[in-house]
Amino acid sequence: MSQSITLKATPRTGTGSRAAVKLRKQGLVPGVVYGHKKDTASVSVSAEELDRAIRVLHVRMLDLEVDGTPETVLVREVQWDAFGKQMIHVDFERKSRTDRVKVTVPVELRNAPKATGGGVLDQPLHKLHIECLLGSIPEAIRIDITNLTLGNPIHVRELTLPEGVQVLEAPEAVVVQLKLPGVEAEPVAADTGAGPEVIKPEKKKADEEAEEKKK
Repeated sequence: MSQSITLKATPRTGTGSRAAVKLRKQGLVPGVVYGHKKDTASVSVSAEELDRAIRVLHVRMLDLEVDGTPETVLVREVQWDAFGKQMIHVDFERKSRTDRVKVTVPVELRNAPKATGGGVLDQPLHKLHIECLLGSIPEAIRIDITNLTLGNPIHVRELTLPEGVQVLEAPEAVVVQLKLPGVEAEPVAADTGAGPEVIKPEKKKADEEAEEKKK
């Protein structure tokens, strides 16, 4: 289970790309907090602390403290620059720890096969869409491949999952396998539409511009 931390946020009033650039120069990331039938709030958080939370600690759920009042939130989306280095915007969704959520978690392979039979390791699925309680999001789905053999891939249906975690990929989808060089791997099942990824490193305009257009 990923650990929960507290991240301090500051209310912000400025909108638009110019205000966002100014915040980023100060080491802050502009963002919004929404959900649970409350008004959407514009905030800013420390870029260093947020980066540590999501890329080092692999946090998905955290306590966001605004004006001294903490709220449980899900890091729903992080927008990055074109190089994937600087965060330009973050979306926090208010949640209860008992809410079931759909998120994406990485797949981690543990150990090495005892006997490869001349095959090479192939991992069609490096991440999985899952559904679970907000307070039970695992840091990763870990797979011991010590006994992996040629011709016997590990499918989604064969995974040992934490209690309460459901994988949304097709049960027959291959997660990892050994295959002979030059031999086609088994096809990966199509995306099941498990909802938006928690961390989405792609180039997008900050939401402040959209907010500005609405006014």
